[in-house]
Amino acid sequence: MEKTIINCIKNKIKGDPELMSELYSLILYGSAVRGDFIEGVSDIDFFAVLKGNDEILSSLRRILEDCTKNTGAVEVDLAWEFLENLDDPLNKGVPFKFLTVYQEDFLKNHVVIYGEDITEILPKYKFEELIKWRVTRLLKLSDVNRGNLKMLHITAGEVARLLALLNGAKTLKKEDILEVLQKIKDEDALSIYTSYLNKRNMSFDEEFLRSFIATRCNKILKRLELKTQQSQLQC
Repeated sequence: MEKTIINCIKNKIKGDPELMSELYSLILYGSAVRGDFIEGVSDIDFFAVLKGNDEILSSLRRILEDCTKNTGAVEVDLAWEFLENLDDPLNKGVPFKFLTVYQEDFLKNHVVIYGEDITEILPKYKFEELIKWRVTRLLKLSDVNRGNLKMLHITAGEVARLLALLNGAKTLKKEDILEVLQKIKDEDALSIYTSYLNKRNMSFDEEFLRSFIATRCNKILKRLELKTQQSQLQC
C-alpha cells in the first residue's frame, strides 16, 4: 500500500508547479508506516510543511484523497505547518502531538514523500518531559469540545493510550496499547479503546466521556506530582 500511495502522490505533485514551489516537505506517518493500519478504523496521516503559501492545501488534499481512496482509511488527516515554526513546535504554530509528546514514534515511523526530511530541524523532546503538558491540554480539549461527541471520543481514546504508555506500553502500536490496558484492568479505558478498534463503534455519551477524561487525567497529574515530591525528598 505504502509504495503505491507514495508513487501516486509524487507523480501528481510533480504535475503541479505551484505545489512543487511552495511545498517544503510532505510526510506520511502513523499507522500506515508503523504497520498497524486497520481498514475501516485507521486514518491515513500526512504532514505538510509549507514555505509560505497555505492556499496550496486544497490542491494537495485533493491529490491525497485521490491517491488513498482505495486504502480503506476512515479519512485523510492532513496536518500542516509553516517551515518557520518547526524549530519550536510547542510555542509556534500548532503543537501537534506527533511532533511533541509522541515525537519518538514520528521520528521512527515516517516516510518523506516529497521534499526534505525535517528531523534535523525539530527540537528533540522526551515523552516523560511532556506528559504533564499533554494531560493538561487534554483536560482543556474536553471543555472546548462540549457537545462534540466525535472529538470527545478521540480525546478519551488518547487518554486511554496515555494510560497504557505510562503503564509499560513500549510503542503506539494498537496491539501494544491493548495488551497493557488489559493488564491494568481499567475497564472504562479498555471499553473506549476496544470500541475504537471495532470499526470506531463508539456509543458512549458525553457525561461518561468527560468524566473518564477528567478522572484519568487528574489521576495522572497526581501521580506525576507524587513522583516529583519523591524526587525532591531524595535530593
